[in-house]
Amino acid sequence: MTRMGFTDVWIRWVMMCVSSVNYSVLMNSDRVGPISPGRGLRQGDPLSPYLFILVTECLTALIHQAVGRGDLHGVRICRGAPEVSHLLFADDCFLFCRASVAEAAKEDLSRILGAKLVLGTGIYLGLPSMVGRSKKAIFSYIKDRIWKRINSWRGRALSKAGKEIMIKSVLQEIPSYVMSMFILPASLIDDIEKMINVFWWRNGSTNNNTKGIHWLAWERLACPTAYGGLGFRNFEAFNKAMVAKQVWNIVQNPNSLVAKLIKARYFPRSSLFEAPLGYNPSFAWRSMWQARQILSLGCRWRIGSGDNIRVMHDPWLRGSANRWVPSPQPAGVYQLSVRDLLHDNYKAWNIVKVRNLFSRDVAEKILETPLVSSVCEDKVVWDEERNGCYSVKFGYKLVMRYLIGSDKYHMMSPARSRLLERRVECTLNCPVCDEEIEDELHIFFRCAIARDSWSAAGLSSVLHNAMYQQTNVMDRIFAICSNESNDNVGRVAMLLWCIWQNGNDKLWNDNVQMPRQIGRHAFDAWNDWYSVHKLQSNNMPRQIGRHAFDAWNDWYSVHKLQSNNVSGTTEADLVRWEKPALDWVKCNVDVAFVSGSGRTSMGLCFRDNSGHFMAGMTQWQQTVISSVEGEAWALLLAMEEARHRGLNRVQFESDSKVLIEVIHMKRRGNSEFLSIVHDIISLMSSFINFEVKFVKRQANLVAHTLARAANASIGLRIFPFVLNV
Repeated sequence: MTRMGFTDVWIRWVMMCVSSVNYSVLMNSDRVGPISPGRGLRQGDPLSPYLFILVTECLTALIHQAVGRGDLHGVRICRGAPEVSHLLFADDCFLFCRASVAEAAKEDLSRILGAKLVLGTGIYLGLPSMVGRSKKAIFSYIKDRIWKRINSWRGRALSKAGKEIMIKSVLQEIPSYVMSMFILPASLIDDIEKMINVFWWRNGSTNNNTKGIHWLAWERLACPTAYGGLGFRNFEAFNKAMVAKQVWNIVQNPNSLVAKLIKARYFPRSSLFEAPLGYNPSFAWRSMWQARQILSLGCRWRIGSGDNIRVMHDPWLRGSANRWVPSPQPAGVYQLSVRDLLHDNYKAWNIVKVRNLFSRDVAEKILETPLVSSVCEDKVVWDEERNGCYSVKFGYKLVMRYLIGSDKYHMMSPARSRLLERRVECTLNCPVCDEEIEDELHIFFRCAIARDSWSAAGLSSVLHNAMYQQTNVMDRIFAICSNESNDNVGRVAMLLWCIWQNGNDKLWNDNVQMPRQIGRHAFDAWNDWYSVHKLQSNNMPRQIGRHAFDAWNDWYSVHKLQSNNVSGTTEADLVRWEKPALDWVKCNVDVAFVSGSGRTSMGLCFRDNSGHFMAGMTQWQQTVISSVEGEAWALLLAMEEARHRGLNRVQFESDSKVLIEVIHMKRRGNSEFLSIVHDIISLMSSFINFEVKFVKRQANLVAHTLARAANASIGLRIFPFVLNV
């Protein structure tokens, strides 16, 4: 501590803490002591970790000095890689020396330090330090742990709900740690999924050795609940999403030691996304190389200077499902960077140049991509999350969306024909009509009771339509949904559900309804559903309905205050704009979007402590951005306008709760939205006193009306007077 520059007083305090402690030890069941230590670290002492850090700092300094003098030489994994002399983690230290006689005196070093000589570290921090050819054998202990846990539950009569909890909270978590670093072999993942699948479908007590009937494959069960699954993990997708986090860390921290080592070894002259697998790659790099595809699906470049972003080779477009500029384009475009599409003196699109280089559609997509002037560095961001940072949760969701695709629907009813396929002994005839073998087509379309129910529901024309005679039930239902009106589709859906209920009622309760009752029940169920959802249906053109609804909302919110005395409602029950404190100014901001135009408009107004209007402003930009990013942009413009007017005590109000929470929490991230939030926080220092708060829409009516009115204006517009509301 003396060599590190600590004062004598501080050193005495620390040594007093170390030397003033007495402790005893047990030896052959007898207490020995007390022992008064004069130096060293005690296990369990709260001060020990901090003292250990001081010791390791000294060790690191000594190693660096030895390397600088040339007494020690680290190792380089390849040409151009940084030299590694030692690695530290907690209380572990790895020393690397040159393979020479002078430096490879392992026996002497182990004798001095009292350490054992071992070949490799085996399992270190729960992961194998060396992975050989047989990956499945190396990671087989994961499968064994899952199997032991399943066997420990034998004898418990677990319900489906209990099994679901056990699978999600216990079995799925066992391989998670290893999956965060390595992609497990596909055969091992298949074995794990089969074990869990058998555990799920096994009938009754887990003591039963029968596998049960697997009505759905694990791929179906592992789908999200929104797509008809049970939300179990798809281990392959989750594994890649976990490893993709390591890839993300390398992309975001290129100056870290591990990033420098991997770049020097595998992609010295390209980016990670373009790197080849390489010759004789490590298992860790092979895993990251496979997982990087997830980042390619959800990442894009945040435009700073634009120098590092290639127009045709990198994803950088916003507001579009496709982040890449489509090909083909003129030959000269392929060598351009995004910087070449901007003005030289300020950060804005060179509209003339963009429209001359690209087709009309592509040019509009480029011009609709917003630019944040305060963002100076080109950086890869994760476009699936608001903060621009990758998370395993959203990476897994993205992979599942691509895996599921359009295959969201399936028919797996326990019809008797399917039971026969599963080797279940039962009668094959339909339990309702007892005339034909029961399959899905018979249940819903061919059964005598079902046919009469279609007629009773007034849908016989749909049943006998030549367009809907497919032999596959799902194909027939999709054909009906594609060609019939919304009303008929809704009635058909209710009828199919009622027919299915009737079959179950007959099977379990020996109760069969008449076709007229089934048809009537379906008709009433559809009418009830339609009556509830009628307000949400599209009974009028969308734009007219939307404007009428907004106009009524605005009028009603304003005039509700005026009818306060008549209605008997107290003033405390109403949400209304409130005056600021004495010598304060209140600024309300809001944004509006015009669907289909890609235009984002902003409105703001300043009012004094008497409630009198001071000024208003509207502005719009031809960009496609999220609503919360638009709210942040509006608040930033409001603060800049307040500073320009010389206002010192300002209360800013917005009806975006998400934005206000992010500002108060001072969150950091990579996205343009958080860059704007950072500018807002920086600009707050310009005011002597300020406040940023959330208000409901009813208390933000003037700014809301100005924002909607801005869509009809040409550009920036200043209002010297607006009716006080």
